[in-house]
Amino acid sequence: MKLSAFFLGAALAPFLLQPAAAVEVAVIYEGFPGYAGCKERADMQRVIELAEQYDLEAAREIIRRGLKSKDCRVLGGDIIVELIPPFSRLVKVHMRGDPDAYWILQ
Repeated sequence: MKLSAFFLGAALAPFLLQPAAAVEVAVIYEGFPGYAGCKERADMQRVIELAEQYDLEAAREIIRRGLKSKDCRVLGGDIIVELIPPFSRLVKVHMRGDPDAYWILQ
């Protein structure tokens, strides 16, 4: 299923409005528009756990470290949804033309 970043944001907006902390984590890295995503699901799950505890600085630090190690990146442009696991707050996606998959917040 192909969705542009605009449509993906609109489709996921009801989920992003749940806890206020999760909204801030979705735009985690200032200066980069798009969705922060990590290759490892466990990394993004930890971001959610920290955000639910309102420790946004620790959640941002996971993303910063991932950006440095290239395990995480900011996704934009055409995003293709690969998997939406039931009862999860994460979605597996990839950017058009990039074979690497990333987990982002719903």
